[in-house]
Order: sequence, then structure tokens, then C-alpha cells
Amino acid sequence: MLTYIGELENLTAQPLALTKKQQERYGFLTSAISALKQGKDPGEIRNWEVDRLLAELGQPRAPQGARTKLPEEVETEWRDFVQGRKVRKTSVPSDKEIRANEAGTQSVLAPLGAQGGYFVPPGINDRAFETMKKYDDIFDTAFCNIIETTNGAVMEMPAWDDLANESVQVGETNQSTEVDVASFATAQLSAYAFRSKIVACSLELLQDSNYPIGAVLERVFAMRHARGVGQALITGSGVSAPTGLLTAVVASGASPILASGSSGNTGNSDSAATTVGTQDLNALYGRLDPSYRKLAVWYMTDSTLNYLQGLLDKYGRPIISFRDGAVGQYGDTPILMGKRVAICQSMPAMGSTNHPIIFGDPWYFVARRVPSSMYVRSFWENPSLVQYGLVGFESWLRVDSNIVAANNSGYLPFQYIQSHS
Repeated sequence: MLTYIGELENLTAQPLALTKKQQERYGFLTSAISALKQGKDPGEIRNWEVDRLLAELGQPRAPQGARTKLPEEVETEWRDFVQGRKVRKTSVPSDKEIRANEAGTQSVLAPLGAQGGYFVPPGINDRAFETMKKYDDIFDTAFCNIIETTNGAVMEMPAWDDLANESVQVGETNQSTEVDVASFATAQLSAYAFRSKIVACSLELLQDSNYPIGAVLERVFAMRHARGVGQALITGSGVSAPTGLLTAVVASGASPILASGSSGNTGNSDSAATTVGTQDLNALYGRLDPSYRKLAVWYMTDSTLNYLQGLLDKYGRPIISFRDGAVGQYGDTPILMGKRVAICQSMPAMGSTNHPIIFGDPWYFVARRVPSSMYVRSFWENPSLVQYGLVGFESWLRVDSNIVAANNSGYLPFQYIQSHS
């Protein structure tokens, strides 16, 4: 953009009127600068300029390779890696991180990778989680408190609340009394390893220069982690595994809102075991302390959201609206009672004794990530792959999660609904 702006300034500084050629260049520069400001890829601008010049010369359009979202340098490194060539050493994780991830997973059929068999594409961590949050909102920073650490060592997270204490008016000579913080607690976060399972690719596919193999593999890994890690972040047991949001909420001592069903909305005899109505949502909203409501969000699966979309209030209006979070107009962000809805695919659907809806402050649900733990491992000597002309690739990731809140049953940051038995 700076190059284009500099050229544009030189054109406009001409003492004489612009020639036809200069006017055409002026028009291109202003269009290109506008496109760059709107987030267009500089590569697309260059292709646009080449196409325009070829058209002026009466030449056919230049052939283009397959589209990929990865930068050209990253795609090139991916292609070097998948074909067994050396990649930059700076892109390989430390031996300590590899041992922490792969402890106890080696086997005869999946031997340790050869030299250069490990690869961390530049930016893969950010790209992976960007894809993952499109599958499950639990990966979105709007719905959980993300903490990234340089390693996976066990860490303590402190939490406290002082909601029960308030300031008092005193006279000039009165001495202040000491009052301890109402509640204080700590939560321990580890870093549990997840792997994508091996993705097999044919040698022919890896050698096809027109195929964006890096972009495809990254997307496959991200979607697999979204399903596996996403489930752990919601329903993980906390026993040698992440403590999922739902698991932690139920264990926090919160008393559930027992669903009464949607018969009050529909006028039908809807079962309280399989439906939720506005009176249940109102009760859940009111159960959460006002100090947590300002940032509070709803957590539910897509089927529950779809059901609520069909419910109407007493004025015949839908209880769910949609809004674009950036401009506040209609968009694709579900809004319920003025609060955003996180669509988490691992939340249970409405059903007997299930817990289909959580309402609370996402700041208190901490998801720990270890960016240095995300890497890719290649398998060129796996007997079950080699005989079919295949090469295997596997992605690794370390995460943990838990509610980090003080042990104060009177001020819990999350509340939930339980379907009737």
C-alpha cells in the first residue's frame, strides 16, 4: 500500500496535466489502495494488474494455480515437508515438547519420525483456532477466557470474590476495621495432549503442485481438533483430562433450574423433559447474580437453539434475534434476552435429566493453550501406509480448561437448566 501511495503522490505532483496513460495509472492506484484498505490480498491485486496489462496487449489470461488461504511461503514449506525435504529448524518444536505430547503413544506401526519428520508451519496455531471457532463457539474468545503459555507445565490460577463486602461511612476519628477477602481459591491447570489421528495422503497427491496440500491438511487437523478438544472443553471429566464447562458447572454446587417446558408459549401439552420455555429462561437469567450478567452469555447446542427460534413471546415475536456483532444490525449472531448465544456442539440436547442450557460469565471459564505444542508429524515408514503408496501426517495439541472462581456458593458465575425427568 505504501508503494502505491508513493506512486500516487508522484502522479498528483505533476506540474502539467496527466497524460491518458497516467490517468489510467491514477485510476488503478486509487482502486488498488481502496481494495487493500478493505482487506484484499496483495496477491489478488497483483493478479488483477497482470490481467489488465495482458488484456491491453490482447493476450490471454495467465494460468493460475489452485487457490489457497496460506501465504505462499508457508505453502512452499508445507510442500517441502510433505515431500520429505528439510524445513527450517526454527519450525521444529523442542524435544521436551515432543516427549510431553507423545509419551506412551509410540508403536511398531507408528515409529518415531525420521530427522525432519516434525514441522510447525508458521502461524498454524492461530489459523487452526480460527477454523475451530467456526465449528464450535467454545473456541471463541467471546465465550471463554483464553490463556496461552509457552510450555505445558502445571500452573495455578488464583480466583477471589469480594461481593459480600461493601464500603461503610465512618466518622473523622473512627478506626477502620480489617475485613478479609470474602472468598479465595485456586484452580490447577495442566496441559493434556490431543492428536488428530493419522491423515493418509497418496504420493501422487503430494507431488501435485497445483493442489494446496498445506491448506487442506491444516483444515482437516483443525476440524478434528474442533470435535475432539471441543467435546473435552464442554464435558471433559477433569480426571486426567480437561474439566469441561458443563462438568465444572454441575460440580460447583449450583442448584439447577428444573425445566417446566414450553407449553406456556405454544399452548400445547409440551413435555418438560424435551422442551424449554421462556419462563425457564427467565428463571435461569434471574438466578445468575447481577454482578455476572453484564458479560454473560448462553451456551447450548444447535438443536436447542433451533427449537428456541420457533418459540414466540406473548406478543407473537420470536424470542431469538440475530445481530451482526460489529455494527449491531441484523446478522448471524444469535441473541437471547439481549445476550449472545454460544453454539457449542458438545452441549447435550434437551432430554430427560439432561442439562441443555448454561448461562454465565465466560471470563470465569479458562481455556489454557500451549501454542508451541501444535505441530505436525510425518510417517513415511509406517508399514500399513507404505504398501499402499501413502504417507501419513498427524497433528498434536495440548490444552486444559476449568472454571476458575472462588468457592462461594452464593455468588456462582454460571447457572444451568436441567430437563425434567
